[in-house]
Amino acid sequence: MTFTLLLYTIVGAALGLFMGALPGITVTMTAVLVVSLTYGWPMMEALAFIVGAFCGGVTGGCISAIALNIPGTSAAVATAFDGYPLMRRGEADNALGTGLFSSLIGGLIGLAIMLLAGPALGKFALKFGSQEYFLLTMWGLTLVAVLSKGNNVKGLAAAFFGLFVGMIGMDPVMGMLRFTFGTSLLKGGINFVAAMIGLFGMKEVLKQLGKTESFNITGTVYRIKGLLPKLSLIKKVWHTFIWGGPLGTLIGLLPGTGGDVACIVAYGVAKQVTRKPSRPFGEGAYEGVAAPEVANNAAIGGALTTMMTLGVPGDSVTAVILGSFYLHGLLPGPTFMLAEKHYFYMIVWFVLIGSIMAYIFGLLGSNLILKAINLPKWALVPFIAVLCVVGSYAIQNNIYDVAIMLVFGVIGYLFEKGGFPTGPIVLAIILGPMIERNLRQALVITGGFFPFLSSLVTRPISLVLLILVVLSFWLQSKVMRTGTADNKTKAA
Repeated sequence: MTFTLLLYTIVGAALGLFMGALPGITVTMTAVLVVSLTYGWPMMEALAFIVGAFCGGVTGGCISAIALNIPGTSAAVATAFDGYPLMRRGEADNALGTGLFSSLIGGLIGLAIMLLAGPALGKFALKFGSQEYFLLTMWGLTLVAVLSKGNNVKGLAAAFFGLFVGMIGMDPVMGMLRFTFGTSLLKGGINFVAAMIGLFGMKEVLKQLGKTESFNITGTVYRIKGLLPKLSLIKKVWHTFIWGGPLGTLIGLLPGTGGDVACIVAYGVAKQVTRKPSRPFGEGAYEGVAAPEVANNAAIGGALTTMMTLGVPGDSVTAVILGSFYLHGLLPGPTFMLAEKHYFYMIVWFVLIGSIMAYIFGLLGSNLILKAINLPKWALVPFIAVLCVVGSYAIQNNIYDVAIMLVFGVIGYLFEKGGFPTGPIVLAIILGPMIERNLRQALVITGGFFPFLSSLVTRPISLVLLILVVLSFWLQSKVMRTGTADNKTKAA
């Protein structure tokens, strides 16, 4: 760790905290913009900046969730359930102080488990062949579709659209062109970073163009002394740290989940296991603030561990970070812990520093962030648009990437208008080529379709992964049937 890397991590955490607190700018969008800015940077400086922004972005979501009842990120959705009622009761300082401290504890718990699980998971991943990687990537993709918000059919449709986008260009095995529609511009495929900037960044610009009002939060002011952790409040919520941290890390380890899911699950568990909450949940229970925040920050360590050791993103944010690894010449996967082990431990340092600095900046800068949130949207939207254009052009100094970004911005806007989630699109663009490559390699190695199917049930790891994939599809169909039945009941 050098002073330069320390500085990049600190600046990344500050930027991530600020962007994570802005309503509508998700952690994924923050990661996309940060990754686009770091193209051409030295590898370690880029990783320090990106990981710092990741930690800051997840922490920052609770600031606007408590002050506005509008989560800055989807990973802070459940924080607003009790955080905003606490603010309405005049306990905004205690609510945010509990949220920030819980975020710090969650980040440290996830980091500790990351240190323990990372090397072991890396050794286990060395046993993976093409069949295992095919099933693992398929599992990640199905989990994303299952856990999509809203209509599960639309989640699957979005994932299949991402798979189609990932197949544009040159065949990875035979080298043949496909889906180029006769234009040379598509021969190299779709640049996934430009597509992600459009799907998250430019989409948000288009969505906010018709909204010029600012948020009325002039009455909310945090006192730094009031944000410091109080022993009486820690005594009320300490039990959520014990189970919330490991739970969040475990959810982060699962491909396709991450802090969004960890936040909701932890809140549900807190309601079930907390016998005597400080207040009824939904009316200002401090346990309802601590549990989501400790879990969503703990998921950072789990998601990064899955990404580095298995080469599969733990959530949509680490899908973006996975793309940045490829941009900077790193290849996450089973060999990562052997050939690039020092990068794993450097990233551990970046997570540690990023989590601590996000907490410090949250204490010192919450009032400044609230003033920035109170700016008119017409002042913030052009700034985001410029970042999207500059970031997409800087990838390869190619105006074609800007056009791709704009096209996918319109696509993301239309998808969101139609109720289609954009998260599955991003993961499918990343995972699609991996799924195809490993499937075709397995078919060549086994000698045909039926030998390939036989190998899936005769190899122990493949069999376990196959069961997980089937269970994911089964759960999805069950949820779909339940949702259809509920809709019919409401209609009746």
